[in-house]
Amino acid sequence: MKGAISVEKNIYTKIMTNTDDLAILEGNEESSLGFILEQSKDIKEKVKEAAEQMNSVNAVLKQEEKSSYPYSTMEEAIAQNQEAEQKVTKAVEDLHEVNAELAKHVAERIDIELELKQTKSDLFDIRADLSKSQLKEKDALYIALHDSLTGLPNRLLLEQRLNHGLTQARRYGWKLAILFIDLDKFKNINDSYGHDIGDRLLITVGDRLQASVRSEDMVSRWGGDEFICVLLNVNHEADVISLANKMVDQISQECNFDGTVVSITATIGIALCPRDGETAEILFKQVDRAMYKSKGTHQRVMLFNEDTLDI
Repeated sequence: MKGAISVEKNIYTKIMTNTDDLAILEGNEESSLGFILEQSKDIKEKVKEAAEQMNSVNAVLKQEEKSSYPYSTMEEAIAQNQEAEQKVTKAVEDLHEVNAELAKHVAERIDIELELKQTKSDLFDIRADLSKSQLKEKDALYIALHDSLTGLPNRLLLEQRLNHGLTQARRYGWKLAILFIDLDKFKNINDSYGHDIGDRLLITVGDRLQASVRSEDMVSRWGGDEFICVLLNVNHEADVISLANKMVDQISQECNFDGTVVSITATIGIALCPRDGETAEILFKQVDRAMYKSKGTHQRVMLFNEDTLDI
């Protein structure tokens, strides 16, 4: 990216230089082209005079104007012819100079035009490089904020969005819920079927959790066999408990991976904001307690309450 910016600065300098060159060229042309136009006028007048003189001389030589013959002697006619010839010769030389000056101006403009065309091509290449760099940055940012296996937001992105959600909850008086989902005895899946099946099961669980929530809510892979779900703008805790039970049912459905059928159960702890805490740190602590308390019972879903403080 820095290299592309450096090249772009160089191209900018070239453009400004070419712009200055054009300005100087145009400034010079105001005087030089004006001079060239004056020269062209003089040449035209001289050629016209020479042509009139030569016509008169030719007429004398042909004796077509005997009645109004303007010359007393043939010598004068010849001298007049020579003068006309000199005027034409001078006009040719002057015209050559005019053409050379014009050619110089045209060549300068052609050089600048070619330079600008090359600059345009360079700018196109830079834009392509910048677009690639932008895509790489987006990819790097995505990788930094998402779980490489499931594609779900990772802890870093979860904490960012949770803090934003808590700010919104305080501002608008919303309730917010955190669900801590832990897969039961997931290690047995890896040991019995291998890590490939275990990874595919984690991806499936992530997809099922994602399909259970609204677009404004968030599902994150916390690590290993643990997931966190953040529900925004919650109305009733009963709705959260109902959703958690549906998640447990969805997760427990059998998965068929190319003929290998596996199933797993899950335990979910729930903490509510602001009832159980108003900061991410406190809410994570409370939801963790609720989940591990549920592990020691037959309940698959447990809402944090004061009774869980003794564990």
